[in-house]
Amino acid sequence: MKSGLPNVSRVNKTRALWWLAAALVVLAQHTDWSVPLAAWVFPIPLLAYARRVPTRRAAVFGWLAILIGTVYWLAVTSLLFVPVAAGLFLALTVLLTLPYLADRAFASRFGPLLGSLVFPVTLVTAEYAFSFFDFGDYGTLASTQSGTLPLVQVASVTGVYGISFALAWFASVVNTVWARGFRPARRAVVVHVCVLAAVFAGGTLRLVLADTGDRTVRVAGVSAARHAQDASEKALKGLGIEYWRPEQVAHSPGAGAAFAPITEDLLASTEAQLGAGAKLVVWPETDAKVLQRDEANLLQRVAALTTAKQAYVQIGLAWYTDTAPFVRNVAILVGPSGEAIWTYDKTHPTPMEPMAPGTGAVPATGSPFGKLSTVICYDADYRGLMRRDADLMLVPANDWPGFGGLHAENAVFRAVENGYTVFRQSVNGLATAIDAQGRILGKADFYRADQQTLVADLPLVPQAWTLYRAVGDVFAWCCAAAALLLAAAALRRRTAPATGPDRILNRTAGEG
Repeated sequence: MKSGLPNVSRVNKTRALWWLAAALVVLAQHTDWSVPLAAWVFPIPLLAYARRVPTRRAAVFGWLAILIGTVYWLAVTSLLFVPVAAGLFLALTVLLTLPYLADRAFASRFGPLLGSLVFPVTLVTAEYAFSFFDFGDYGTLASTQSGTLPLVQVASVTGVYGISFALAWFASVVNTVWARGFRPARRAVVVHVCVLAAVFAGGTLRLVLADTGDRTVRVAGVSAARHAQDASEKALKGLGIEYWRPEQVAHSPGAGAAFAPITEDLLASTEAQLGAGAKLVVWPETDAKVLQRDEANLLQRVAALTTAKQAYVQIGLAWYTDTAPFVRNVAILVGPSGEAIWTYDKTHPTPMEPMAPGTGAVPATGSPFGKLSTVICYDADYRGLMRRDADLMLVPANDWPGFGGLHAENAVFRAVENGYTVFRQSVNGLATAIDAQGRILGKADFYRADQQTLVADLPLVPQAWTLYRAVGDVFAWCCAAAALLLAAAALRRRTAPATGPDRILNRTAGEG
């Protein structure tokens, strides 16, 4: 009996590692309640667990821990019962399990330094692979770190994947010390600490030396007041139609009048902000809704405001048309001369949207306060689409409870990656103004006011040059190449003899 007690103790400790990892995975999910520190530490117990149990158990229970976190994320963002989203994120859980299995299989075949790199390069490869599933850049470790500005600056070089790499490498180095002991792993520790210190020092220096300019331009974002939205919703119910059924709307003679409360409120708010000194006013995505027969009249009214104040107004519209699919999701910029400078159709509609996607041609135009460009909401989650020459990127958006905060935080990475200011007006979410270094210049929460209005004085500075905008996801491709090379090298090697604590891990493999 006595001889069996140590094995029971080791089994219990191994199980405790899994439970700890599962709890931390939930806290590390990018939600309104995420704990950024958890993203740094949750891989540590999961890596340790995967090394202590047989491969099959490591695969099944490692995947289960990640699945728990993913289901939690889907639930709090109201995507759990959206089949396309649920299916794609199920695939993501499989991808994110692979780095733990790679670490288990290959890390011990190298010295501590090279071995510690197996997990981070494989994780970045898995995250990058998911970006080809056409769901933006969700699922990255980096996503929870938007408030850690010195670290966020590395996105100007590597994109978000450099941040994910830093977090994953930290966890891997800690696990290496745990498994092999500090003395054998000290070189890995020193190299990692030096690299991490350089990243934070370089990021701090970039923040301090950034050109913030000595002139500003006032930009305002306006959403319709609650009473206007309620009046429009009541009118639509009276007609027996729903705005998200575009064929119903397009063929309803009373729909235009039902939309009027929101349109009138937005026009009044726009006029007030222009009168208060705003040179650019931005409407959110699809807050205003207009029938094809009423669109010209709306543009004339907006043009009257822009010509009177010599300003710019970008209106976001659900534009109901007479032909299938009966609705377009557009942003129209009207300039000081009253002309429509661009009409941009959303390139990446969400799985819940019934409209056809746009062509992906992101517009741009010069202005007295720099080069303007725009995308719409979900478009901003696609890094390639956002790699544009612009000084100010406009992002009209429309979110929902549980999603608005994290969506706004993603825009921080786009600003830093591309070196431009982002102005994101989001109805049903969090509106933000973000400078090229990721600093929040202003924000307005839709759910904390009767009418969401964001006013920010944005610096008049040219777009900052960034390596990421020049070369794109080269860092992610390098990680993918490194993952393949390390796997190939490991398969050619015999497993390195275990020393120190590794002997314990080898003896207990198969337990728990």
